[in-house]
Amino acid sequence: MPTRIPSGTQSIVRTVNLLRALGEHRQIGWRLTDLAAHCNLTTSTTHRIMRCLTAMRLARQRAHDKRYVPGPILYEFSLTVPLYFQFQAACSASVARIAARTRWVTFLALRSADETVCIDRQGSTSVSIMNDVGRRLPIMGSALGLSMLLRLPRSEQQAVVARSRKALRSNPAHRGRAYDEMWRRSLRAGVGLNLGDIIPGGASMAVAIVRDDGSPVAALGVAGPRSEFSESRIAAARAILEFEAARIAREQAELITQLGVG
Repeated sequence: MPTRIPSGTQSIVRTVNLLRALGEHRQIGWRLTDLAAHCNLTTSTTHRIMRCLTAMRLARQRAHDKRYVPGPILYEFSLTVPLYFQFQAACSASVARIAARTRWVTFLALRSADETVCIDRQGSTSVSIMNDVGRRLPIMGSALGLSMLLRLPRSEQQAVVARSRKALRSNPAHRGRAYDEMWRRSLRAGVGLNLGDIIPGGASMAVAIVRDDGSPVAALGVAGPRSEFSESRIAAARAILEFEAARIAREQAELITQLGVG
């Protein structure tokens, strides 16, 4: 369960939510009014906070379009937690092998409480795949997230599903997608499985990387054209994903125990 946020910290929560939003649109950037609406804040409050974040280099306002994007100090801060860079590097060979053997684009994602964050992407495919390194999604928003959700205890799983559904419904970009259908299919399959539920013509599949106690910390996944996800190719890709996930869990067990994901 998420840690209860202490009272009297509303301004901190607003600031963190704005920083998280910047990460979601790190390339496109945010207009001030859109950023305020996304975070359920007034424009004046958002402007005040963003002025402070910009002055402290946590955010940057681009000169050519006045949109806000993440600031350079966020990268500098990330260097103080090298554990996650080590994990990404340790998994890179597995991600490359999966991409080569399946001929689909391959992803590595971390669990981040009720969300996932993509930390590696390798390979290519003929369809447009929105997921990229750094992108955050509610845990029900992708096959990667669902593969981790499947490995949670039933009581925790139900609570996370409820919160994830609420997060998806509150964001206009996610409305109309068949997330519940993708979840039901994944429950039946035992792996995260998206067969055109999110983007027509696209499909994806993922398996979780777990600790010794079975709790999920990350996921490996593939994505490609829906037409290529035949039963035989799904079965073959699943075997490859499960083999590499087990290899990572075994070879990086000590590192995985140190990752904070809840």
